[in-house]
Amino acid sequence: MGAKNNNKDDTSSIVPKWIEARLFEGALKEVESEFKEIVDFKAKGALAPGENYCTIMLKADFIIKLKDESTKPLSFMLKVGHDTDLFREMMEGHNIFGAETGMYREVVPELEKIYSDAGVNVKFGAKSYTLATDQSYILLENLKEKGFRNANRLDGLDMEHTKCVLEKMAQWHAASAVRAASKGMYSDLYSEGYIRPKSFDLIKGMYESSEKIFLECVKEYSNSDLYYGKVVEMYQKVAVEMFKTADTKHDSEFSVLNHGDAWVNNIMFCHDEETGKILETYFVDYQIPRYASPAQDLWYFILSSAQYEIKLQQFDFLVAFYHQHLEKNLKLLKYPNKIPSLKDLHLMLYKDGIWAFRTVTGVMSAVLCDPNENASLDNFMGESDAGAAFKRQMYSNPRYRKHMEAILPWLLYRGLLDY
Repeated sequence: MGAKNNNKDDTSSIVPKWIEARLFEGALKEVESEFKEIVDFKAKGALAPGENYCTIMLKADFIIKLKDESTKPLSFMLKVGHDTDLFREMMEGHNIFGAETGMYREVVPELEKIYSDAGVNVKFGAKSYTLATDQSYILLENLKEKGFRNANRLDGLDMEHTKCVLEKMAQWHAASAVRAASKGMYSDLYSEGYIRPKSFDLIKGMYESSEKIFLECVKEYSNSDLYYGKVVEMYQKVAVEMFKTADTKHDSEFSVLNHGDAWVNNIMFCHDEETGKILETYFVDYQIPRYASPAQDLWYFILSSAQYEIKLQQFDFLVAFYHQHLEKNLKLLKYPNKIPSLKDLHLMLYKDGIWAFRTVTGVMSAVLCDPNENASLDNFMGESDAGAAFKRQMYSNPRYRKHMEAILPWLLYRGLLDY
């Protein structure tokens, strides 16, 4: 019996024409040893607008027939690229599919093995599979079938969930540092993220296209007289300052393989159904890793994704909590070099403090934006009328404004608006 392709729904228009049921047969055989044939197949959009910007996430649903003639449902998550000029320009600067494919097939298993060799079972994410195609894609197991869920990005993560993420981040960072110490530098594909010369004009252009609207909105914030002048200066130089961090000499300071995009939608949790206890925490979207100071991931995650009530008031505690687990795992894995002290970590956070401003003016505005049909990569980075309207909505929405009215004075008084 031939497989039916049943893609008739509201989201089928975003499914690329090259996606066909037959391409998945190898992956289905890997998942189910009794696989015989595909009975039905349907691909559809998995996320609402505003839940993912850089790529398109699809859910591929199957009904398969087994060798005993019974049937069984199975599903995968499939990531593909946007068919836009902007996305193609991004790919020229940094091949996110090449990077993420390598991360899932090489780096993640390698770091997990470092822990297993030390007698500890640690998993960092979903299992990946291959398709019989030359197209760019990432194919992953559907973690929701194992009970994993995302948190609500608008609410942010409470203390318990934030600590679980920082504990897993410390495990990842520790293993990545041990691997670098034993095997040498990571490939450029993994080590630079988008902080590379080819991406500079794109990032600088993104800030230039948003500058007028962003600064108009900031000027309306209730306490803007405290920091507005410094924010203007910072906004105009943030791209240049970010790319200066690309010159870091990794042999002279503690460096890790940053996830690079550790915000709430790129983290999934599995809870005990009865008690609600967090059983496991996984990262997803390993598409812009970067070998650098752990300050990048710490600023990015805490400021973008922790609840309003804890991201500033408990910031120093969260850094100390992360450091405690980083130190523990570096010792467990017998890291051969100097383990950074908590003081060292705070100095890294100051030195790479540009990531604080980068986070709150970039990803945090998207994290806190209400669900919106206009939430797209082109509108986030472009200069169209629709893009301008979307940006004004992001920067002026009460939720984002509330966070910024607390964060900008906090950055000011820490000296992090001075560059």
